[in-house]
Amino acid sequence: MKRQQVGLALSISALGVLIAGCGTHTASASGSATVATVNGQKVTQNDVNLFVKGLEFMQGQTLPTSSKEKALEVKAVVAQTAVNQWAIKHHLITEKKAKSEANQFISSNIEAQVGGKSGLTQLLKSKNLTFAQFQSYIADQMVAQSVFTKVTKNVKAPTTAQEQSYYQKNKSSFTTPPQDEVSDIVVKTNALAQKLLKEAKGGSSFATLAKHYSIASTGKSGGSLGYLPATSMSSGMAKTLSGMKVGQYATYHGSQGYHVIWLQATKPSAVAPFSKVQSEIQSLLQQQSADTVYQNWTKKMEKSQHITIKKS
Repeated sequence: MKRQQVGLALSISALGVLIAGCGTHTASASGSATVATVNGQKVTQNDVNLFVKGLEFMQGQTLPTSSKEKALEVKAVVAQTAVNQWAIKHHLITEKKAKSEANQFISSNIEAQVGGKSGLTQLLKSKNLTFAQFQSYIADQMVAQSVFTKVTKNVKAPTTAQEQSYYQKNKSSFTTPPQDEVSDIVVKTNALAQKLLKEAKGGSSFATLAKHYSIASTGKSGGSLGYLPATSMSSGMAKTLSGMKVGQYATYHGSQGYHVIWLQATKPSAVAPFSKVQSEIQSLLQQQSADTVYQNWTKKMEKSQHITIKKS
């Protein structure tokens, strides 16, 4: 499951800049040690560790670590604590509602992809997280999201001119690389590969040969690999295809065995027209604007809070 894509725009967007660059793993302070206070509320190392574990789980990757990044971890949790206090104080959301929304989010967006609550619990256990801890983490993000929504509600959509400007400056992001349509048969010996190559060149059905001889899982579907860019191929396949023309067959030796490949067709590199990606660009630019507005608001809000961060 791609956890960073499981709808948690609330965490990534609302606290994006504060989180960026944060490391993880065990900090020098003990778990119960107070690392900061926000309006009298203690922030412990356990709070920081939970925040980072939750973020790593949602992003599906382990973040880098250094003393500088550990300091950023604390600042990120301090910022979230200040934001959450502000949300509760201004009645944007209650703790009860945040927990309810967290449960709904977890049920609809995560458990459904990992085999239900039991599947999620096991997955969390492998990351040294309990369900209750994860639920608490998501509830905090729901509170932060309520603030993000309020603060950014007046952010305007980008103009068409701005969208076109972004498109022109970032065309490589909307460019599909050249692709080859390839079918592949994998066998254990070179002798058999050469025999099948001869049969394919002689007019035998490549799909039938693949279904009968290939030891690869794709053999069942006639050896078809579909359209592939060079970056998705093994070096041996890419090198072999580079010297072939459409309709030709060839063999090469790879890590799985001996391959017989058929180059069926090619697609040149192509740039998606602006009309096809305009909505994507609009969403991206509007999100960037919202993030900037929220970051500026957070910095201003923090200055009015009583925050103390202990030196490590």
